[in-house]
Amino acid sequence: MITKKAKFLRVLNNVYFKKNEPVSIVHFLTNRCNARCSFCFIDFDDPNTFKNELDLDEIDKLTKNLGSSLLNVNLTGGEPFARKDIEEIAKLYIKNTTVQSIYVTTNASLPDRVENFAKNIINYDKNIELTFQISIDDMPQEHDRVRKISNLFQNCLDTYQRLKKIDPRVNPVVSITVNHENCENIQKIFEYLTNECEVESIKCTIVRDEGVYKTPDKKKKKIFEAYSWLTNKINELQKEGKLNNYNTNSLQGKLHNQKDKISWELIKKMYLEPKYISPCHAGSLFGIITAKGLVYPCEILEEKIIGDLRKNDMDFMKIWKGSIAKKTKEFILKTNCNCSYECALTYNILGNWRYQPSLLSSIIKY
Repeated sequence: MITKKAKFLRVLNNVYFKKNEPVSIVHFLTNRCNARCSFCFIDFDDPNTFKNELDLDEIDKLTKNLGSSLLNVNLTGGEPFARKDIEEIAKLYIKNTTVQSIYVTTNASLPDRVENFAKNIINYDKNIELTFQISIDDMPQEHDRVRKISNLFQNCLDTYQRLKKIDPRVNPVVSITVNHENCENIQKIFEYLTNECEVESIKCTIVRDEGVYKTPDKKKKKIFEAYSWLTNKINELQKEGKLNNYNTNSLQGKLHNQKDKISWELIKKMYLEPKYISPCHAGSLFGIITAKGLVYPCEILEEKIIGDLRKNDMDFMKIWKGSIAKKTKEFILKTNCNCSYECALTYNILGNWRYQPSLLSSIIKY
């Protein structure tokens, strides 16, 4: 539900007509991480990777210049909880922007820090919703080995259970990234999480080529088959009421649930044979801010930097409405740019008229 901070008609006009302000931003708070996953896109061998993160004063200034349609921010990394000031950063977004929800992607290696963050943020603003995407990609021993953190799997479950007990506005979800390491074992992993670990909220993503990571060609078909099985299984258990990723009693929850289903089907059509299906709104409704303050339309277009916040007095909207951004949006539309990046797909679905009948019908079904 859109609160009074964001004017409903303005957001509606922006999403379906003007498309000139971001509705969602992914902010990479840091590239620092205590894990070393084999499928990570960050170049940890480059010493410059960890330098020049935006400080609190810069983020304060940034958050005052993000437009009037921003509904969600995704705080990610690296590992976002590697920044001890993550709570202060979240509060700046709440104080200075129109965000309704904060999404945090974490490896959950620091349960105490995650739990304290959640409690403090929901006490700070009664209207904010928090979603924590907790990454679990394999069985306990293998998960710890791949991510190179001892006892990590147990910390993930600990974090998940702690967050579930806090408040209905706090939504912990286990996310499985289907990749070359786990694709042949995905059914066992899923059944272990649901049956043995009693995880009741599970989402999934499919690994993509980005940064230093490239998907092994021989594994692509197996990754696709595993992803197809997993999305079908999640959908099946949601219908049976055994999994619940969203509050299906709320309008927002129903829409998010249907959006996931549409996204899964789009990815299945595009993964093995990339193809254009519908317009992408990266650079319009959705964008990326790096730890160093660089602005991109999405994670995939690594060569399409729109601007540097530090060179523009931290004025995001100046960059977003500038000439480079305009050319980038034209490039995305004219080239029928397409990929399987789930974050961008969310807002492509939201801002595209062809998906509205399906989204609206989901409100009636539940």
